[in-house]
Amino acid sequence: MRLKEILSFNQDELYQWAYKINPRAKSVSGFATISDPYIVTTDFPFLIWPRFSFRGKTMITIAGSGDNIISLWPTGIRTIIGVDIAIKACFINELKRAALKLLSFSEFRELFAPSTKNPFFPVSFPEKKREIYFKIRHYLSNNAKNWLDKQFGHTHFPSPRRLELFFAHLIPHFAKIEAFKEAKRDLKDYPLINLPIEVALEVLSEEVDIIYLSNIPEYIKQTLILEDKDALILPKLEDLFKKAANRLKPGGWLMVYCFGNIRKNPQMIKEEMTIFKRLDLKKHTETFSFNTSLISGSHFTHSLLLGIK
Repeated sequence: MRLKEILSFNQDELYQWAYKINPRAKSVSGFATISDPYIVTTDFPFLIWPRFSFRGKTMITIAGSGDNIISLWPTGIRTIIGVDIAIKACFINELKRAALKLLSFSEFRELFAPSTKNPFFPVSFPEKKREIYFKIRHYLSNNAKNWLDKQFGHTHFPSPRRLELFFAHLIPHFAKIEAFKEAKRDLKDYPLINLPIEVALEVLSEEVDIIYLSNIPEYIKQTLILEDKDALILPKLEDLFKKAANRLKPGGWLMVYCFGNIRKNPQMIKEEMTIFKRLDLKKHTETFSFNTSLISGSHFTHSLLLGIK
């Protein structure tokens, strides 16, 4: 399916289309349609978005919590297609997009805040969340409404996990009102494809400038190791990267997020390097460091691995 066709569908039609292609899907990454979503992101490529030129480009990206997509719009990127096998992640993207578009900064933070005391978010309870939710409910797909209606006021959803809270202060539109206003100003609607990324790359027929896989390759490795299927790591990763490379324009970027310093620890990406050579993708790496005051003395270095077609 070409981009023009995708953009002509409403979100409920896209959910129906994806379900017909791959009902009750499960991915080689270990994620499935029923997987629980992240409320706020746990990968942080936006910390180095300024190192790249996104203006006028098109991207296919793992949708995740939606935070990385929100952070991309102020860069001048033209089109984003969000892909996620987890239907609840798609609903979180819809919810966050609607909240950013329609709510104030304080309401936005309160909607996604936990119900327990924490050093970053305000404490928020189900009744208040439900009140805020009904301000934006009309902007959501029917599929999202049907599920979210059962959560708001009845559970603490959406409430970030403890691990997510450690790094929430890094996310610009949650941390600073100026960044929130910038994200609100530049926000665009974007289609959400509820499919495994490896399937989406097959059915989306148009070439794009960038494909962001987040840390899906790392999940594939972990899943296969736990299943004692180490020998499948290289062929499964190669299948994914080959599908991605086939969807890239000449000069396009395949982006992979790595939780570590791949310059100091190249063994982290030994399979990726083997596959890049086979696919004639030129390697480029970017590393960046950050910390969190919630972990005393913390210092983290993460990386982006790029394969340039």
